Amino acid sequence: MDRYQFEDLISDFIENKLSMHQRKDFETYLDENPEATQQLDSVKQVIASMKSMPEVSTSTDFMKNLNKRILAEKEAQSVVKTTRSFSGYTPIMASLSAVVVVAVVLLGLEFIPEASNQATFSPTMAEEHVDELPVVPTQTNDDLLAESENDSTNIDEDIPNTTDFKDRIQLVGDRRP
Repeated sequence: MDRYQFEDLISDFIENKLSMHQRKDFETYLDENPEATQQLDSVKQVIASMKSMPEVSTSTDFMKNLNKRILAEKEAQSVVKTTRSFSGYTPIMASLSAVVVVAVVLLGLEFIPEASNQATFSPTMAEEHVDELPVVPTQTNDDLLAESENDSTNIDEDIPNTTDFKDRIQLVGDRRP
């Protein structure tokens, strides 16, 4: 016998409803397991304390009223509450959603520029003190280049362009010392 079989047979043992073979197996299990004896004693104490409690009396209609209430609760759960709805929304949620949509549309229209107001911005200069401004040259770059005495397009053809980079460049696979 294992623990689960023992626990299933406790109430039958106390009420003396076991066959002789089951009773011998049950008592053998009790002798081999001291915690089983403690468990049996605990169940006996619970039964004794329940027997010592005063009886509770109810009205004669208690069971009839209890059954009526149980049936009423079952029917109340099965009845689907019907409410008016607009596309699955309750009237309050539908109206709130409509207000939000209208607000978003109106705000969106405020940020879209009108076609007639494209070039109405005219920048203005703030008052500046002339003494504090840096001095800007009056000649442009083209004028300065035209006055230069050196011609940047002249190339001395006397100097040959033969630069030797042999000693300055070393390639990865190059094993020169």
